[in-house]
Amino acid sequence: MRSDPVLGELTETDRRREQAAVDAAGHAWDTRAAALSNGSGGDAGRLSDVIRGGPARPGERNSATGSGIPNGMLGYDSARWHEILAELTSGRIKELVFVEFGPDCVSVIRASADANGIPRQADAGSTEWRSVAPLLDRRPEIRRFQLAGGIGTLPPVGRTDFDEAVAHWLKAFVPPSSAHTMVLLCRRGGWVLLDRAANLLRAAYPLLAEAAPATRTATATATTPARNRPAHGPDETPVEDAIAELLRTAPLLLDHTLLLADVDDRTGAVRTHTEVLFPAGSRLPAGTTATAEVTVHGGIEHGAPALLPVLAGRPGSDGSGATVLSAPGSDLAALGTARLTFELHGPGDVRLAGSAALPGSGHDLPDLPDLVRRLPRRIVRPPGLEVWFTVEMSGADAAETAERLAFVREVVSALAERDGPGGRLRVGVVGHYDHVIHENGHTARPTLLLPLASATAGHVLTELARWQPAPRRQDMTSSLEDALRAVARRAAAPARGGQDTRRTLLVVGRRPPAVSVLRGPVPSCPLGADWRLELQALRGHGIRVLARADPVPPGPPGTPDPAGDYARSAWAALSAEGSFQPGTDAPAAVAEALTPVWRSDGPSCPLAFATALR
Repeated sequence: MRSDPVLGELTETDRRREQAAVDAAGHAWDTRAAALSNGSGGDAGRLSDVIRGGPARPGERNSATGSGIPNGMLGYDSARWHEILAELTSGRIKELVFVEFGPDCVSVIRASADANGIPRQADAGSTEWRSVAPLLDRRPEIRRFQLAGGIGTLPPVGRTDFDEAVAHWLKAFVPPSSAHTMVLLCRRGGWVLLDRAANLLRAAYPLLAEAAPATRTATATATTPARNRPAHGPDETPVEDAIAELLRTAPLLLDHTLLLADVDDRTGAVRTHTEVLFPAGSRLPAGTTATAEVTVHGGIEHGAPALLPVLAGRPGSDGSGATVLSAPGSDLAALGTARLTFELHGPGDVRLAGSAALPGSGHDLPDLPDLVRRLPRRIVRPPGLEVWFTVEMSGADAAETAERLAFVREVVSALAERDGPGGRLRVGVVGHYDHVIHENGHTARPTLLLPLASATAGHVLTELARWQPAPRRQDMTSSLEDALRAVARRAAAPARGGQDTRRTLLVVGRRPPAVSVLRGPVPSCPLGADWRLELQALRGHGIRVLARADPVPPGPPGTPDPAGDYARSAWAALSAEGSFQPGTDAPAAVAEALTPVWRSDGPSCPLAFATALR
């Protein structure tokens, strides 16, 4: 009908030429439909048998892509769509009914918002095409070809018959009450029969909106229902995920918060604290996520993962009034600090980002009021710490004494590190040399003791760096009894921290103290100090006495060893409350044993803390 008019009867050449044009048009029409259906998972090999004129040949150009967003449709980031979502989450719209005519089925998805404004979706009567329009071929790849508009060598699908089948299904399965909340989802422009079906829906119902979200692969979110889905081609996004992409841009009705624990500085009482991660009204731009960073702190238990409940809303003091969205766990060091990042993927979908989340955590949601009831009543802060050391400064060589001094310095440094800035640690040290009343080769003036009054760790470390060893003059006893007396006199004064201070003495040496009165081969103290009385006085002041002494070597077999027996009994008395072994107990482990620990009045706290425990 488009060629030049001719007079007379058509010649055979004219008929062949016009038939070739008709055949070429049919071939182009079918290859276009085949290309569309192949992109949705069709079988190109099977379609080759039904395409008029055979499959597309090399060099043929097939327009197989539809337009982006058809005229009059809402993009998933449009102002109108945001308005509709705001009405849904606030309850002004009870529900949205999404309808999509897809290659496999007619999808009907009902979306509503719960009391927290979080959209949820559920199937509302999706039906496969073989039930909607039985006149379509039962083979999936051929049916897709027909829906895309292909005719082929098959019995043709009458457009009128198709329209009647779709109209009948709409009347039977889509109630008129859904009309004013119905959203037509169009993601496949150019599919001839799908477009006809969409036009029938437009004619039968006053739609609330038509939406055309991007056809990109989306990750299923918390709003995606777990149910059986029809098969989709490799380049298609399931309709549930496409709708989730639309719904995830809804504004938050309630603050999305993180539940933490907090401790009253004065009483130690444990209370809940909510940190706002994403405030109410927040909305994600299409295809994006939002992040929020928060600093949290570990509790007092070692090796116990911290629970990080994410809530919709702010709970009351009893845990009521909020909903748990997720509860990921994270490994936080006891009394440690971590900076965590949370990602908002949509209303109700907040995830702990990165490797901070423990694998598999966050899905078992705790009962919030029960969780709050099980918090400890209070966290008991440890008392202040005052540590005294006595250090034997005479040795067989300088290395022996240097090892003892290095040990004390490392213990003091570790104690200071555990105490933290602004802590209450106090340290005192008394060094003691051999008894030499009229001579002492290491100083111009005879020196027996090097006393350092209780002071800060930094001051003590500075002073210890100046101490010098001296050679040992005999191998049976030291002047430890005089060092104990010096500590006892200084300990008679109240601790600077008052009653809330733990006081400990750690004796560091090799030789035991001398006896007060000469009996047998063990030398006596020239100054008459009785170490047993001094030990009793120290314990009377509430000081715990520990020892770190070199092992006493055994005496000759079968021979009396009164000096060795005395040394062993003296060290046993000095270490009755605890001991450490040189070469076995590291300074850090000793510092940990000396440091008072936090206590929990009640069960352990499963939550992370909003502020550091100091």
